[in-house]
Amino acid sequence: MLINVKVATVLLKKAVPPLERVEFELDVPDGSDVEALISSLGIPAGLVGSVTVNNRRSPRDAAVSAGDTVAIIPAISGG
Repeated sequence: MLINVKVATVLLKKAVPPLERVEFELDVPDGSDVEALISSLGIPAGLVGSVTVNNRRSPRDAAVSAGDTVAIIPAISGG
């Protein structure tokens, strides 16, 4: 099934292999969840602060459906 993915720019080069675009369409298996998506993109889970599905904050075990838009937002630190 096809979903839309948005990845924060800072995470592009952290993925293995590095991602080339911040927005793209991705074909994932039916029944995929957010955690599986993050893993399939090669983004280290510890670098992900939050995820939204269709502009709503979602837990990592949330299932994704065809046509969903998933945004992966980095963890932010500072002081």
